[in-house]
Amino acid sequence: MMTEHVRADAEALVIRGADGVGASGVVVGAATDVGRLRTINEDGYLAIAPAFVVVDGMGGHAAGRMATQVALDSLYSLAGTTVTDVETVVRAVMAAQEAIVAIPSHAAYLPGATIAGVVLAWMQDEHGATRPTWVIFNIGDARVYLLRDDMLSQVTRDHSRVQILVETGEITPEQARRDPRRNVVTRALGGGIADSAVPDLYSVPVAAGDRLLVCSDGLSDELDDEAIATVLAAGYTAQRTAELLVAASLEGGGHDNTTAVVVDSIEVPTPAHAAVPGVAAVQEAQ
Repeated sequence: MMTEHVRADAEALVIRGADGVGASGVVVGAATDVGRLRTINEDGYLAIAPAFVVVDGMGGHAAGRMATQVALDSLYSLAGTTVTDVETVVRAVMAAQEAIVAIPSHAAYLPGATIAGVVLAWMQDEHGATRPTWVIFNIGDARVYLLRDDMLSQVTRDHSRVQILVETGEITPEQARRDPRRNVVTRALGGGIADSAVPDLYSVPVAAGDRLLVCSDGLSDELDDEAIATVLAAGYTAQRTAELLVAASLEGGGHDNTTAVVVDSIEVPTPAHAAVPGVAAVQEAQ
């Protein structure tokens, strides 16, 4: 099975908790492009609730493409499930690492990939109540942004050489976007990099109106935070927003493959089992 570019329908999806009581709604849009300079798209994405993931392959055309495909095949295990703990997400990412490492290769550059994603999980808060939570994760320089109340924040931290230079004050974030070392990652799945495959994890309670962007570095290298925020806040649908972000990246130069997955949270009427016109229910965990 190859799940290189897998996405949900543009219709809203209701994701219910394991007890069938809680419910949270999402709408997703996704777009990807090979860019202006590359001949093969080594990016891939999974956008089937509750998992919204971008994988950026490494290691040369054939190796990078294969790494993306096998990683997404592993992550597909999250699609259509009810996630209740971060360990489920970690296991899926580690399985992706194992699949990449198992790819036969005699090339100088081994197959590898960077990854970022969001999983809509049902987690207990500090008061013991179960509520929808964004489980956000990354390894490498693929990113997750959150637009909430018209404020954009980069949730994930890049694992890259230039990120270290930014944090030590040697270069500015703007310089980092143009630095020739910007694509040198310090963590990755496979690629000959010794990595635990345990991603950085962030848990963020879901709020109605949240808009998240999961993207490859091909997008963030071309667009600064202001440009990203402008497109995300423009009021377009999730699908149109993803397309506009990729188009803006191409206009900015399109030096790399570029991928955008946009996830919107929507209010779900109560009680949770109330009929929602045009909304399809994701299969509940048994």
